[in-house]
Formats: sequence, structure tokens, C-alpha cells
Amino acid sequence: MWTISRVISMGILAGASIADIHSRKIPVYILISGNLMALGYQIFIGKDNIWLILGGTGIGLLFLLISRITREGMGYGDSWSILILGIYLGVWKLLEVLSTAFMLLGAAAVICLVGKKMSRKYRLPFLPFLAAGYLCSILAGGMCV
Repeated sequence: MWTISRVISMGILAGASIADIHSRKIPVYILISGNLMALGYQIFIGKDNIWLILGGTGIGLLFLLISRITREGMGYGDSWSILILGIYLGVWKLLEVLSTAFMLLGAAAVICLVGKKMSRKYRLPFLPFLAAGYLCSILAGGMCV
């Protein structure tokens, strides 16, 4: 069953995905509002264990560190989006979404390389795959909030 929080989350991810595809940048106001909404959700509605939320937050911070170390090999906007999802979903649900997103990204990359649609140096935007991973997780078992 779709809840209001799922619809809002999917809407934000879809809007940010469109921005990521077109401009390769995610508007900061989307990231800030997403962060505030995830924090508000956990403070007022969330029923998850604080350690699960901190674990999800830790994964998001790890991705931000990876973005910094790789000089945005994975963009800050993508990592910040993972941080927001980590706050919102917690560690286990976030790992479910990330594993699905990375599998979808890998499949798309293989298809594009085999079909000679791109070179090895081409960079696919990650946020659409993160949104698809979130959607797949919801549709597969309703695990995501």
C-alpha cells in the first residue's frame, strides 16, 4: 500500500532524477527540503530504532566521503540523496535500495556498452537508478517505509 510518505519520497526522487538527467546537477533546494523532510519524518512519525537510522546516516556519510575522495566520481548530489534516504529508511532498507540501484545501473551500463551507445568514459546519472531501486523495493515487498 502506498502511504503519503512513499508518494512524497517517490515524487522528490523522480523530480531530482529528471534534473540529474538533464543538467547533471541536483538542485540544492531539493536536497535541503528532502533532508528536512526525512528528519521531520523520523522525529514525528518514524518508529525505527535509532541505531538503524544512525546506520543509514553513516552509509550516507560514507558515500559523501567517497565523493570527496574521488573528486566527484560519484557526485555530491547523489551521495547527499543516499544520506537523505539513509535518514528516512534506516540501514537495512537503504542497503536494499542501494543494491537494487547498483544492479540496475550495472545492467544499463552493460547494455549501453554492448550496444555501443556510449564509451567507457561516459558517466551515467545515478539518481534515476536510485529512484528505480526505491520503487522496485516498494513494489517487491513493501519494505520501504
